[in-house]
Amino acid sequence: MNDYLRRLAKFLIYLFIIFAIVLVVFPLIMGQKPDFSFNEIIHDQKMTLFLLLIIAYALVYPVIAYIKVKRHLNGSFDDNREIFEKAFSTFEFIKSEERPDKIVYRKKSKFVRFIQWYEDGVVILPSENPVIISGMRKSVTRIDKMIDHLIAKKSQD
Repeated sequence: MNDYLRRLAKFLIYLFIIFAIVLVVFPLIMGQKPDFSFNEIIHDQKMTLFLLLIIAYALVYPVIAYIKVKRHLNGSFDDNREIFEKAFSTFEFIKSEERPDKIVYRKKSKFVRFIQWYEDGVVILPSENPVIISGMRKSVTRIDKMIDHLIAKKSQD
């Protein structure tokens, strides 16, 4: 629940920053003075609806964008550790934390981490059976497919 609330707050801030850039910064760049007041924005029905849609999207986004995948392995996690490490290094992740019950990988690039608001961590729970991989949907899906590929390649050898 704490992860959900943190991600919700970060995403709302991110959306409102974009909203402010579009309403204030772009007109200034174009040489125009923004000709609105925040009172007008709040009382305009279309803008109120738009803000409500932004908030609704922000409420749903953490549920859609972050997933947990149960990864079945041939053997234990320790037997397949090199496969996991190779999959993460392929997508330029580095290990940032390792405990017996939890391993966290983060992107190497500090710029990418900043762009993703430091929500780029992929968590592995190796003590679970099956192993659980959680994080951003895009990263977890790619890594899971790479692990599939590496396991298949290993079984052919």
